[in-house]
Amino acid sequence: MLIVWTSFIFVVFPKLDLAVARLFVQGHWFWLAENPFLKAVRDVSRQSQPYILVVMALIIAMHVFLPKRLRFCAPHKPLFVLLSFAAGPFAVVQFLKVMIGRVRPRDIVEFGGNADFTPVWQFSAACSRNCSFPSGEAAVAAAALSLLVFLPEKYRWGASVVVTPCLMFVAFNRVIFGAHFLSDVMLGWLLTVFVMAWIWRWVDVNSRTIDRFFARLASR
Repeated sequence: MLIVWTSFIFVVFPKLDLAVARLFVQGHWFWLAENPFLKAVRDVSRQSQPYILVVMALIIAMHVFLPKRLRFCAPHKPLFVLLSFAAGPFAVVQFLKVMIGRVRPRDIVEFGGNADFTPVWQFSAACSRNCSFPSGEAAVAAAALSLLVFLPEKYRWGASVVVTPCLMFVAFNRVIFGAHFLSDVMLGWLLTVFVMAWIWRWVDVNSRTIDRFFARLASR
């Protein structure tokens, strides 16, 4: 429902995206785009993603080839992380980027570019690749929540209260840079969380089956 209501608000009030973007514009320049701290936040976010995926893949591989070393970590947990990144940021988000074709804020006429502004969910031919909607980096930030699965269940809620605002800031950073509209970020986040919830529902129900599958692979 959050996805529906968020979409409804930005469809009914499309200028809300422009109003938020203008908060970070002086003339036609997103004045915080060169801020060293914000650039560092962006760079850490981008550079950490491949490391996360490689580590998850290595954990799964070790369950197959060195199972006795990782008895403390069930294989369904890294699998959940990999599926969260694959289905959210890579599959759903990239598909919608190509389908919708929304131009980034810094490229529209209002902020010094040449393209026209289009509301969220409106199809456009103005962008053919690396488009604005939804935000891939917001989706990656949301997918990073899947790492909480490695914590004992009783600590996950408390950790999420601390980690979620930090990851939301990473996502909102793209609005500050003029790389995304607020709706791009919010819906990129919500779509990924929705996909993750469905994946976890399947993984949790089938966790023992998944773990036994990798155990059988290791015994061959």
